Amino acid sequence: MLLQKLELPDGEVLIGSLVSQDDTAYVFFSESLGEVRVKKEGAHLGPAAPAGAEIAEHPPAWAQARSAPSAPVAAKTPVAAKAVPAAPSPVKWKRAFEAGYSYQANGNQVSVTSTYVRTEIVRESPASSIGVMGRFVFGEQNSQRNADKLDTDLKFNFDYANRIVLRNDFSYSYDRLQELRNEFEENAGVNLILFKRPHFRYSVGPGVALQYAETTGNTSGYKVLGDVSQEFSWQISDRVTLNNTASYLYQPGVWADYRLRANSALIGKISDHATLNLRYEYEFEAVRPVANGRSDNRVFTTLGYTF
Repeated sequence: MLLQKLELPDGEVLIGSLVSQDDTAYVFFSESLGEVRVKKEGAHLGPAAPAGAEIAEHPPAWAQARSAPSAPVAAKTPVAAKAVPAAPSPVKWKRAFEAGYSYQANGNQVSVTSTYVRTEIVRESPASSIGVMGRFVFGEQNSQRNADKLDTDLKFNFDYANRIVLRNDFSYSYDRLQELRNEFEENAGVNLILFKRPHFRYSVGPGVALQYAETTGNTSGYKVLGDVSQEFSWQISDRVTLNNTASYLYQPGVWADYRLRANSALIGKISDHATLNLRYEYEFEAVRPVANGRSDNRVFTTLGYTF
């Protein structure tokens, strides 16, 4: 029996043989569906090509229409994927070195020739920072020493819940003019961020400080102090930044024993690595003898290098 194919309007092709037909429909026996009745409208009946046979040289008009090649489509040239730069590391390292001169007023002693050297290494991430700082101030005038002070500081800050800062600050200092041989201080606290903007940040909060000091008179002692500290940072422009920290330390129950501290720095960028810095420090300790001076003021002008 001659095999025939019946192409349905939806493009499906049935292979089999024609059983009968009338003006409106074919009755077709399909190898897969059995005997089916198909409307002539939209359907096409023709011989099935033998297996392996070439397409007929002159296929029916309807077949020519369906098999006519469409307009050639230009081959798409593969587009090279754009290189996506690697995301910058969220961890930043800051290394700074400063050197310059200071004006110092310490009680009745005034220095205009002190040399100031400061180094700092800070590791910052989006939620925390840890830094080590060391500085040395030394000066002589008329062959008499008027400044001899060493400070080191290990500081850690951690931002919690976007508005809370957990802080810890461990410091060591040595000041010959204060007859202070060694002083250690551990200060821990919690600050609340009151203002947080891309170029502006301010936080304040309470803490506790533990101090241990040794004097050149071979006396020593511990103190436990309360602390209220604030930190302020303002990026005035792309090249100018103002930083300030201040604290009030007090001995609970002995309100005459307190200490005030303030540190401000105006940092200007000369280039990507060079800076011009103006720093001011103030310290007042109520229990110092008046003769030795209770307040300590320093102004520093330095050139810095960051990398």
